[in-house]
Amino acid sequence: MDNKISSIIKRSLRITASYITAFILVCVLSASVFGLMRENTPQAMPWLSFFTFLILFYGVYTEMHSLGLKESRPQYNLNPSKFKGLLYGTLGVIPVLLVQLIVFVIRVSEHFEVFKRRIFQLVSGPLYWLARLLGNETQHYFLAVVSIIIMAFLGYFAGHHRFYITTWLRETLGTKKDKKA
Repeated sequence: MDNKISSIIKRSLRITASYITAFILVCVLSASVFGLMRENTPQAMPWLSFFTFLILFYGVYTEMHSLGLKESRPQYNLNPSKFKGLLYGTLGVIPVLLVQLIVFVIRVSEHFEVFKRRIFQLVSGPLYWLARLLGNETQHYFLAVVSIIIMAFLGYFAGHHRFYITTWLRETLGTKKDKKA
């Protein structure tokens, strides 16, 4: 492990890869939603988006958790800041923001404006439910990307402090891991 800029960018691209995975999942599943729920598609899409958002959260959180855990080990002598997840998250969402910006900037005739909006919503697939919750305007889609940075920060911070959410939940709920006899 090193602190070279190329290594930092490579680690940040793990976040982009998690987003691309969630985006592909939205594309595949939305085709089936369109086919099965023709009349109720507007009601089903936020739920599909929320489902893929949870998968995105899991992917980003676990990647950054393991990275924070690994970088905090003394043998690497990196002495990373516990807020380094913000850097990874910010660098990781730049490709997502660029694609959103390209789709936003493309000029189309008035007849294709609705189609352009649907493409923009598809590109923002895993974040669609959040943008819709915020107000469903263009700026809300860009603002929803901040949630990915927060995911990366939380994962890295938890890994840096050796915090395991499953262990915490077990202790909080008073359940114990099943022991095999």
